Amino acid sequence: KRAQIAPLAHDGHCALGALFAMVWLPDDVWEAQQKAKQAAGGGGGGKGAFGGGGKGFTPAWKPLFQQKGSPFGAWGGGGGWGKGKGKGKGKGKGLRRFEAEKRVWIGGVAEGTTWKELEEHMNQAGVTKWVEVFENKGKGTGAVAYATPEEATNAIATLNGSVLKGSLIELDVWQKREDPVAPQA
Repeated sequence: KRAQIAPLAHDGHCALGALFAMVWLPDDVWEAQQKAKQAAGGGGGGKGAFGGGGKGFTPAWKPLFQQKGSPFGAWGGGGGWGKGKGKGKGKGKGLRRFEAEKRVWIGGVAEGTTWKELEEHMNQAGVTKWVEVFENKGKGTGAVAYATPEEATNAIATLNGSVLKGSLIELDVWQKREDPVAPQA
């Protein structure tokens, strides 16, 4: 015998409009019903909410702790109050994570050059790991980091004096900036 959910008469007390009860059917009757459903295009065959096609049902609401963006959303993907994780500067990424021997300073960068354009140009000497075009105080300069010091040296040797966006670029080894020392009196 197989179980089937069958609607009962509406008695006026149920908010759903109908009550459902589990009824046991002989196998041959159940199989005949399933074949009739499939012939009518009803899918059928599997378990499902209220005799559906095996997909179950989605509740109309979720508890607050499961809602996305809820302040209590530890289980539902977070959100909460505050700024969240985000991506931004100062999270351990950047030029500083590479040793000075792997970095290359670039001067004469044309105004409006993007890091992507600089990356494409610098990849001729080896695969770049980090590319940056400086603005404000460092305008007209950039920096590139490679995986090995040898790639950085090769980039300086091969691309120094090359042209990028109509501008002659100058490459040099990376040196830590030394702040000028105030004269002592």
